[in-house]
Amino acid sequence: MNKTAVVSGAGIKENWQKRFFTIWTGQVFSLLSSELVQFALVWWLVETTGSAAILSYATMIALLPSAFLNPFIGVWVDRWNRRMIMIVADMVIALSLVWLVIGFVVGTITVWHVLVVMFIRSIGGAFHLAAMLASTSLLVPEKHLGRVAGMNQLLN
Repeated sequence: MNKTAVVSGAGIKENWQKRFFTIWTGQVFSLLSSELVQFALVWWLVETTGSAAILSYATMIALLPSAFLNPFIGVWVDRWNRRMIMIVADMVIALSLVWLVIGFVVGTITVWHVLVVMFIRSIGGAFHLAAMLASTSLLVPEKHLGRVAGMNQLLN
C-alpha cells in the first residue's frame, strides 16, 4: 500500500474489521469478567454484613465517581493517548483486584477494603470506557459507525 492510501484512510477502511473486532472481543471478555468481579464483591458485602446500608454505600461508591468524572474524562481522553489510557486503567483495576485477592488469601480483608477497590474500579472503568468509545470512531469507517455503536451499547 502506498503512503497516500494510508494518509487518506484507505488502509483503515480495508483492515478495520480485523483491528476493531480484535480489540472489541478483548473488551467483551474484560467487561464480562469485570462485571462478575463486581457482582462477587457485592455478594461478599451482603453475605458478610447483611446490611442494606453497606450495600447502598457500595452502590454509591461504584457509581458516583464515574458519574462525577465523566464530563471531564472526555476532554482528557481526547488530549491523551487512548491506548495508554485503556492499558493503564486496566492495569490499575487489575492491581487493585490482586491486592484484594492477597487480602482474602491472608484473611485481612474488611468491608472498607472492598469499598476502596470498588471506588478504584469505578474510576478506572470510567477512563477505560471513554477511551474505548472515543477510539471506535477512529477505527471504524463512518458508514459502519451506527452498527458498531449498537454493538457497543449492547455490550454496555
